[in-house]
Amino acid sequence: MATFDTIKPELKAYLLKHRLPDIFECIFTGLAASRPEDPNQFILSRLREYQAGKHFDLEWDSFVNKQNLPTERVFKKSFIENFFTLEDLAKMEPYLDTEDFINLKYYFYFQPSVEQKRKAAQAYNDNMIKKHFQAWLGYYNKKLEKRRKERAQWELAVQFYDIKLIKRCFVTWDRWKCERFASQMKAAPILAEKMKRIALQNAIHTSFRAWQQVTKHASDTNKWFKKYEVLNSDDEDQEKVDASAGQDFISKLPHRASYTIFSHLNVLDRLTCSLVCRSWKVMVQDRSLWTQIDMNPIKMQTNDNLVANLAHKFRSFLCNLSLRDCIGVSPSSIKFIGECRNLQELNLSGVPQLDADTVNEIGLGCKNLLYLNIAGTKMDDGVLRMLARHFVNLQYLSLAGCTGFTTAGIYYFMVGQGLHKLSHLDISNCKQITHEGMKYVARGCPLLTTLLLNRMTSLKNESLYFFTKYCPNLRALYLRYTPALTDKAFHYIAESLPQLRKLCIEGNPNITGASVKAIGRGCPDMAHLFLIDCIQVCDMGLKGFSQTRGLRVVNLGDCIRLSDQGVRNIVDGPSGPQIRELNLTNCLRVGDTTLFRIAQRCHNLAYARFCYSEFVTDAGVELLANMQTLRSLDLSGCAVGDSGLASLGNNPNFRDISLSECNLITDVGIQKMTSRLLLLETLDISYCVNVTDYATKFLAFSCRELVRLNIAGCSQLTDTSVSYISGGCHYLSHLNLSNNHNITDKAVRFLRRGCKLLQRLNLQLCPKITYAAITRVEGGGCKVAHSIDVNALKLGPMLPLSRTHKRPMSVGYSIFPIPSHG
Repeated sequence: MATFDTIKPELKAYLLKHRLPDIFECIFTGLAASRPEDPNQFILSRLREYQAGKHFDLEWDSFVNKQNLPTERVFKKSFIENFFTLEDLAKMEPYLDTEDFINLKYYFYFQPSVEQKRKAAQAYNDNMIKKHFQAWLGYYNKKLEKRRKERAQWELAVQFYDIKLIKRCFVTWDRWKCERFASQMKAAPILAEKMKRIALQNAIHTSFRAWQQVTKHASDTNKWFKKYEVLNSDDEDQEKVDASAGQDFISKLPHRASYTIFSHLNVLDRLTCSLVCRSWKVMVQDRSLWTQIDMNPIKMQTNDNLVANLAHKFRSFLCNLSLRDCIGVSPSSIKFIGECRNLQELNLSGVPQLDADTVNEIGLGCKNLLYLNIAGTKMDDGVLRMLARHFVNLQYLSLAGCTGFTTAGIYYFMVGQGLHKLSHLDISNCKQITHEGMKYVARGCPLLTTLLLNRMTSLKNESLYFFTKYCPNLRALYLRYTPALTDKAFHYIAESLPQLRKLCIEGNPNITGASVKAIGRGCPDMAHLFLIDCIQVCDMGLKGFSQTRGLRVVNLGDCIRLSDQGVRNIVDGPSGPQIRELNLTNCLRVGDTTLFRIAQRCHNLAYARFCYSEFVTDAGVELLANMQTLRSLDLSGCAVGDSGLASLGNNPNFRDISLSECNLITDVGIQKMTSRLLLLETLDISYCVNVTDYATKFLAFSCRELVRLNIAGCSQLTDTSVSYISGGCHYLSHLNLSNNHNITDKAVRFLRRGCKLLQRLNLQLCPKITYAAITRVEGGGCKVAHSIDVNALKLGPMLPLSRTHKRPMSVGYSIFPIPSHG
């Protein structure tokens, strides 16, 4: 087959002159797009249409129907370009007309390519954008200049207005000054007369006061001579001494001082003082003394008559009333509390009986009640019905230990008008509340911020889910001794309570490290974390709190699987410098490595407990001693010796130190520590068997500010130690001498003479102490704990105590437990 290259130029010119390549391209495009069944008939029909002049402007898609029109050209290269090249253009010039040759030449030389068309369009767009931008910039500059001129004109107008206003004020002031000066010149004689009158009144007042003092002095002298005559008269005349001669020093005190004195008395003592004289009665009846009434100190003497009289007499200004553990109070007298319209806080915990009528009377009268504590009372569903009906503004409610109500009573939490503003709710130990009851409580109290669910042994995961769903504002959650909860419940907390700040979990054997890690990541604002006796919590769980920034109190007591790495996850995080209290009691794997990181990171640590951590030694204690912010330290049961105690003496800021069962401690260590801790208030060296009387000598005469002292189980101590303590520690209020076999009645006599402020004394398992000595100590107002059987004394002589007893556990044994700061 012949190719286009072998065709003669005159034949190419002929084909081009009659547009045969274009016709071929139209026919081929139509066949490719339409694909007819009879292509011959399709070609004939399109050629007849072209012959008839229907397709005058012949294009590549002229023979294609509109419904089959392709989106782009079927043949990318035109037939003309395939037919001949530029070299053939010069050869075809003799065979073409002038017009056809020019058109063909224009096609090759002046027809732009696709790339040229794209560049041309881009150049055109850039030119148009530039023109429009220049036009907009000119418009913007004109507008900016116009605004600048307007702003300058406005500033000039404001300045002109200020000057005009100042001028007007000055003219007004000048006119007023002139008028004032003229009026003063007219009133000068009147003012001079008035000043003379004031001076005369002053002189008269001064003369009257001087006369009053002289008269009073003369009256006092006369009374003294009368008293002197009566005292020097016969015995019969001495009985006729005038009662007015005595002086009441309390009545002469300022009102604030007398109020402070009477505020330290209980209710019965105040009422007794009101019977002394008229002035005392006026002072005792001051309303500031009766805005808060606490009947707990006299709970055994409290009866219905006293409560009713107090509620009626001080009903107008009574704001706070506490009847805690007053077993002699019945509902008949509690109804009178409804007369106290301004009552805001009411404590009825421990009251034997509480019925619906009584709560109804209180609710109708005390509309402003915010705090209500009815823990441990015998109540029924009717009480909850009245609470939900009348107590609309109540914010604090405690139902701890109330077992008389049922789920039907809890239903009123959701449907009643009141209790919807509760922010604090305590339903601890209410084991009768069912799964549905928990749902009613959660839906009825959506504003809860503090929730206590302690000792709810049957609490399920689904019940806790209701609180996380309907109470999104929870900030504090207490779950002590809830063994039925599993990881699923704690995942609810992590997912739904991102604003939780305080979480307390104790005695839960099911919580694992995964749940603790989820809580740490889901609650970034956590400030107080208590994970006590959770045996499955491990180091990996505490890794979730490595990014928490606000931790202040951390209690991980009895988490026996924790080690140094777990504690470092918290200490090395952003919360390390913010922690103020850290409790690692019974964390047996924690050692000096943790103490080293704590000393480096915890710059604000004030209270630390490392009880029974066997790997804590003197090296770690020396690091803790350099922390000047540390106030309380508990190292009971640790391997601490004399060198560690000597280093503790370098920190004079210690107020509370516990060294119970530290068997490596001797008198030398006690001497070095106490010689520099002059402000120490609490010290526990119980069951330190190497401590002797020599150590207590330095202890007593160095730490004179001691308030609490525990030397129980120190078998080498004798009465001499007690004599040192009574001679140096005059502020001592709590003393534990239990399980000391060398202590006799002589030590008790020393305490009676030297420790006048002693309130509690423990003499259990002291076989040489007699009951007569204990009775004499109790006569001075001190409460004594002893192991003497009083009933056996009535039957016969006391049998000697067995010396084969076992030492009790140190945890919880002291009569005065170390206070918990947190």
